Parts: sequence; C-alpha cells; structure tokens
Amino acid sequence: MKLKSLLLGSAAVLALSTGAQAADPIPATFVSLGVCDAYGISGLTIESDDTCLSISGEVAYEYYHEDVDAGYGIYSNVDWELAFEATTQTDSGAAVAFISFVDDDTETVTGFVHTFSEDPVVDQAYVQFGDTTVLSAGLKDKILDTEVLDHTYGGGDEHGLFDWDFDENDLVSTAAQGGHVITIESLVADGFTVIAGLEDLDGDGTALLAVEYDGGMFSAEAAVLLGDLYGATDPVNFYAAVTAEFDAVEARASVIFDDTGYWIASLGATATLDMFTLDADAFFEDNGDWGVAGEGSFDATDTVAIYIGAGYQEVAAVDIFTVYGGVNADVTETIAANAELGYVDNGGADYIYGAAGLTYAPGGGFETSLNVFADTDDHYRLAFEASKEF
Repeated sequence: MKLKSLLLGSAAVLALSTGAQAADPIPATFVSLGVCDAYGISGLTIESDDTCLSISGEVAYEYYHEDVDAGYGIYSNVDWELAFEATTQTDSGAAVAFISFVDDDTETVTGFVHTFSEDPVVDQAYVQFGDTTVLSAGLKDKILDTEVLDHTYGGGDEHGLFDWDFDENDLVSTAAQGGHVITIESLVADGFTVIAGLEDLDGDGTALLAVEYDGGMFSAEAAVLLGDLYGATDPVNFYAAVTAEFDAVEARASVIFDDTGYWIASLGATATLDMFTLDADAFFEDNGDWGVAGEGSFDATDTVAIYIGAGYQEVAAVDIFTVYGGVNADVTETIAANAELGYVDNGGADYIYGAAGLTYAPGGGFETSLNVFADTDDHYRLAFEASKEF
C-alpha cells in the first residue's frame, strides 16, 4: 500500500476520534478508503490504487468417538482453508487471480486413534478475466455441477442409508472434470449462457460444451462432456436438468448418462407454505436401484419446528425403509437444539436410533456444537465441532 493511502487512512481515523475524552470508550468503527467498495468486494481486504486483495478462509475442528459399521475409533481432525483473490477492474472487465490452500487431510491410524495431517496443499490457483464473457485458466474446480441429487433424509442415522448423492462419478464411463482447465463462460442473450472449455488437462483431458438458461420461474441446463482426449477410450457423458417454480412449489428433474447407456435420474419437489414445508425426492438408476423419500416440517411456535419423514429404497435387491421425526428449537438467539428419533429396516435387520445436539452460534462466523447418536445395534457417536469463517 502506498504511503499516501496510509496517511489518508490515519487522518480518517483521527478525524473520527476527535473530541473523545480520555475516559470515553474507543468506538468499534472501521474506515475503508479506496477501490474495494467500488468493486463490491467485502471482507478483509488489502488495496492499492487499482487492485483489491481479498482474504478469506475457515478453520474447523472436529473430535469424536464412534462405534459404527467401521468399528470403534477416536477421531481428531483440523480442516482449514485460506484463499486470496486479487481483483483489478479494467475497461474491458475484471482481471482476477485466485489461489487457495487447504490441509491435505492425510489420515494416520495409531491403534484406534485416527488423526489427520494439516500440511498445506494448493487447492485452486487460476487467473480469470471478463464480465459477461469470462475466461478462466489454471487449477480450478469443475465449472459444471453435474449433480443429479444431493439430499439426506433422516440426518440422525449415522449409517447414511438415505444420504443420497449422485453425480458423474457414479456412472460406468466417466469424463473427468476440474484440475487444469481452460474454460469460457459467456452470457450470449437474456438468460442464456454458453460454457465451453477443456478440463483435466493434467490428466486424460476432457472437452465440454454446455448451455444454461435462467428465466426466473424456469431454469434449465444441458451439457455434453468428451473425456480421455489423450487416449483411445473416449468416454462421453451427457447431463440435463430443469427447475420450475410455481408460486409456492418448486419442481425439479435431472438425468446423467454415459456412452455405455448407463443412466441415473431424479425427480423432486419442494412446497413452501406459511407454516409448512414439504420436500420429496426420488431417484432411479440403470442397475435397478431406486428410492423415494419425503419430509414435512411445520412451525409449532416462533422458535420450534417439528418435522417427520419417511423413505424407501431398493439397493442391490435389498429393501430398505426408514421413518423418523424430530424437533429443531431455538433455545435462545445464539443456542439451537435438535433431537431426532427414527426406525430403520435394512433388509430385515431393523433398529431404532436416536440423535440429539446443541449448537452455539454467537456470530462473527463462529459456531460450535455437541452431538450424540446411538441405536439399538449398540452403535454410537459422540462429536464436538468448532469452526470460524472469515
């Protein structure tokens, strides 16, 4: 930062404190001078005449004991992320350099104690330029979210039987995404965006083309990805999704399939009324697996919400059923409590589970929680978590 900027900042702070007596408390006032406000960049920033450097991240710690399907274990894990984004506005668009570091999370097991390394690794490092047409190049997450379904029904069940998460990685023939990329994203007309690029250039290589439309009440996207550009297998993935909003109801559908004919599809809807919300999802897979689940919740009071849900799925010719209910309560403005009780029939092996937790969130990006889970199969989990975003 130039000396002139430092002097201006010091003068502004002195001006704000003029007239304060020695016994007066120092006001928690922060002054920002420069270009960051003009760019719409908030948070912790360092600025020069034309460039803003935004710094953000998170530190999270988790410690838990469990005896679930994997057996007894004690886990201690620190997750962290530190990101730097430098933005310079030009007459032709914003020029951005972004780099983020995360812990490598390598697991070490000593007896029944599991710990994870916090050594830094580069998660993303790329340059970007443009406004309505944006060029990105470097190490970057995938530009297309080719996810068919990501929803959990019965959050207290540590077995994760109804933790539904389907994307391109569940196909037989997969075109890799992310990694070293060169992509262009262009707003070509009102609501229409075209995406084209190359990804996984540090691997087998993938070419992609996608079209997105967002018209407010109606949105849709479709994409085709050709993988293994450097080889001979040439996997092809196709993805399509559509969402429609009608007053208080949102309906959605998506499908992904590959060149072998293997496919995964989902249908879902969310209805939001004054005091009542209903979520429902179903998935269907080419191998014969399928499932359907729904959850409804209503506000019993201004601070207490009650929910009940049920689900059924057939996976590998095994019938799995669950029904559960719970309550979310705001004990105070900063403390929230949750309790859940459920029943699961996993192919004839049934059990009852219970879960409860307390969360303290006083603000400032800080949150800590204590959660417990147990079932009639003598499985349990006791977890403590704390995190701070900045």
